[in-house]
Amino acid sequence: MALQPVFKRSYIEHLRTHIRPTDYMGDHFEYDRSQVVRLYGITQPEDLLQELDPSPDGDYKSAIAIYEAYKDITPLFAQQDDLWVYLTHVDLFEYVKRRWPIKIDDDKEKQIANIQNHWFRHGKHLFRTPIAGLWWQVFLTKDEDRDNPYELTEVYFNCGQDFHQRFGELTLIRHREAMVGVLEFLKDHPELTAKGFDPRGQYISRLFNSVGSYKLLSNMDKDYFKKTLEDRLDIISQISNRTEVQNQDISLNE
Repeated sequence: MALQPVFKRSYIEHLRTHIRPTDYMGDHFEYDRSQVVRLYGITQPEDLLQELDPSPDGDYKSAIAIYEAYKDITPLFAQQDDLWVYLTHVDLFEYVKRRWPIKIDDDKEKQIANIQNHWFRHGKHLFRTPIAGLWWQVFLTKDEDRDNPYELTEVYFNCGQDFHQRFGELTLIRHREAMVGVLEFLKDHPELTAKGFDPRGQYISRLFNSVGSYKLLSNMDKDYFKKTLEDRLDIISQISNRTEVQNQDISLNE
């Protein structure tokens, strides 16, 4: 089996600064093969594209397939663009095109913005970066100590895209203890995610964002995050819209 190809970093920057929407309209992206190197120790998976579901409801399935294909890469490497930009432009180009299609009727500026957000890193937010975001979402939620190691992963994806994007913007959520604590709380209270979860998710992210301004949350274990939410279960249960989130007192009185 072949080693996984990746783009040279200088070429990634070249692609990012020379985006032509027409290059992304065909069945394949034409790239300079002299700008490809092999990733030592990581095997290129076979048939990964066929395992992905490009529908919005297929993100959970796709995320697990991507993570399992690249479970041997380190979190440090996963923060870099080398692998992910190659995948979006080559191995998984068809998936990205179908999952986040470029609208022909959009003006060129909107088309370029679409490409920047879905074929490259979405600003500074790894969670909002296609392929990379799916890998990270599984990395932080998979728990080998559970009968079903993807139990919390499924809870996470059931929370909806708005929750994923909002949490992805918090440095906190890359702290695995925080992610597990929040998801165990939501697993224990499925009624919170069954209907109208978005404003509740907004409240949860706003709460920990506020607490993080005066408490070093990276030192806290999952039980701290879970208990913090359990103590506010009544408040969270009653939230039904975003206006109520803005009107809530988020101090913990600690």
